[in-house]
This record gives sequence, C-alpha cells and structure tokens, in this order.
Amino acid sequence: MTAHSVATSPQAGLLLDPELRPLLQYLMQGARSAAEVARQLDLPLARASYLLSKLERAGVAFVERVDGRAGRPIKRYRVSARWFIPYGVTAAETLDALWWEQLRPRMAQMAALAARQVQGRAPVWGLWLSKGKTDSSLEIGDEVGPAQDVFAGDEPLMLTVATLRLDEPQARQLKRRLLGLLEEAAQWETPNAPEYTLSLLLVRGGVA
Repeated sequence: MTAHSVATSPQAGLLLDPELRPLLQYLMQGARSAAEVARQLDLPLARASYLLSKLERAGVAFVERVDGRAGRPIKRYRVSARWFIPYGVTAAETLDALWWEQLRPRMAQMAALAARQVQGRAPVWGLWLSKGKTDSSLEIGDEVGPAQDVFAGDEPLMLTVATLRLDEPQARQLKRRLLGLLEEAAQWETPNAPEYTLSLLLVRGGVA
C-alpha cells in the first residue's frame, strides 16, 4: 500500500477545507512554484504565496526543491499524495457530523443544478404533501401536481429515495450491480458532452 501521512488537528482543518481542495490536488500532482499556482488557480501571486506559506507552516506542504533562476531562488512546494485524517483530530463532534460536512456542499450543488434543470418546464415549483397508505409523502412538483413525469420519465434527472427489505447477500448484489452500471456508463463518455452527476448512498436502516 502507498505510504501516507497522518494529519494532526491543525492539518485536518486545512485538508478538509473545500476552498483549498483545488490547491491541494494541484500540489499532490507535483512540485509547484507560487507563480505556477497563481496561473493554474487564477489567483493573485500574493494570494498564492500566502496559501503556500500557510500550508508549509502547518506541515501540509513542504519545499521539495529550490531552483535558481537569474539569481533568485524559486521554491517548489509539494503535498503528500495520500493522507489519513482521523475523526478524532477534526472539529466534528460526531462521525456522522464529519461525513455530513463533506457531503453537504456537494448535495447543495446538486440541488441547485436539479432546480435549474426543471425551472424551464413550468413557472412555479414547490412541494406537494399528500396522504399515503402508511406515511405522508412529500414530492417536488409544479402547480399541476408532483413532477412524476420528470423524475420517472425520459428527462435525465433522478431524485429517488427508496427503502427495500433485502437479505445481506441481496444488498451486496445490488451494490455490485450499481457499481457495475457506473463502470459501464463511464465507457460511454463523449468529449465536450454535458456533465451529469450521480450520487449513490446505500445504507442499512430506514429513513423517514
């Protein structure tokens, strides 16, 4: 297994900062100068230098080498390519809170994308609360009714939360088939085609 670094509490705050993720990814790929960081991430040079110094002081980044150019040394920074961030060194009070902090920004982005995708179909959107056989249901829809034609039809948009009663072997089979379908779909990718995001979360237990 590839060697990894174990984060301390100060390092965890930086490694889990969503705004620093592009910079961390860039520095994990190779040693970069402040000027290269500024160009890649479209940042002012002073801002790039500040962020690199901040990461270096915390021990997240290190100077891999110093190149001399026209008598002026140029530091090139790098970040280890693999980190373990123990739950205990994070600011989260519980493990589920830690997971949610990582999921929340992406889920918010997906909700915004879904809203934009349906807004062209009807002027007014909202939620429909209806009596069900055992529990009430809350569905997204327009003034006419729940948008079942959107989410169950041919529109490439899904919003599904389903509860199934499965034996563990069946649950494992479901997981394998879903992952297999994702691998198959990855072979369909077309350059310059629109991007689609799919989020899958399979857990043991019911959700109200």
